[in-house]
This record gives sequence, structure tokens and C-alpha cells, in this order.
Amino acid sequence: MAASPGRLEIMNARVHKFFVAVSFDRQNLASVAGNELFFRRCSFIESDLRLATLDGCSFIRCDFQGANLRGASLRHASFAGCSFRDADLRDTDLTGVQITFAGSRNDPNRRVSSLLGAMLDRAVLAEAEIEAEAWPMP
Repeated sequence: MAASPGRLEIMNARVHKFFVAVSFDRQNLASVAGNELFFRRCSFIESDLRLATLDGCSFIRCDFQGANLRGASLRHASFAGCSFRDADLRDTDLTGVQITFAGSRNDPNRRVSSLLGAMLDRAVLAEAEIEAEAWPMP
């Protein structure tokens, strides 16, 4: 895994492309790079993802509560049932992302999707598809 100092390079590394129920809580992942990775039920609570490049990645039922994604590139990524409560998405490139918010407040086993309190100043949302669905996520 050849990477410049201080930068985690996932793009061409020999790592699993699938992450299921992994906690990245409060981790310094600033400038991490990877593409077309798959995250399901992963937690990034209060993680530092500033300037990360995660283009084309898929996130299902992931929690980004309080995460710092400022200046990150998430071009053409997809998010289903994810929470961005109080996340910092300022200056983030969300070009072509697909975001589906789903969940039910009445079902304690389902995470309710949220952008409540998220900072989106100067975020690029060109060609983004954002929709809400009432059906529960598996």
C-alpha cells in the first residue's frame, strides 16, 4: 500500500471492499481515499473524514452523527437509511449522489435517517437525487 505520509490509501490497497457493522467512531480518517467500497451498518460517529475521497461508495444504514466530512469528495456515492445528524458537510462534493432517507420512529430496531443539524454550506449537490421513503430498511 503506497501512500504519501499522513494519508491512508484504500483505493489500490488489498483490503476488503465490504465493511459490515464496523465502528469507525472517533477515528482520524482525514484524507482517507477509496472508491467503490461498500459499508453496511457502519458507524462513523464524530469521526474526522475531512478531505476524504470516497467516490462511488455505497453506505447503507450508516451513522455519521457529528462526523466531520468538510471538503470530502463523495461523488456518485449512494446513501440509504443513513444519519448525518449534526455532521459537518461544508464544502463537500456530493455531485451525483443518491440519498434515500427511510425509517420509522415507531420501530426501535430501525435507525431514522436524518440531516437534522447537518451543516451543508457550499456543499455541491449537482445532479444529486434525494428522496424520502417510508418503508423499513432490511
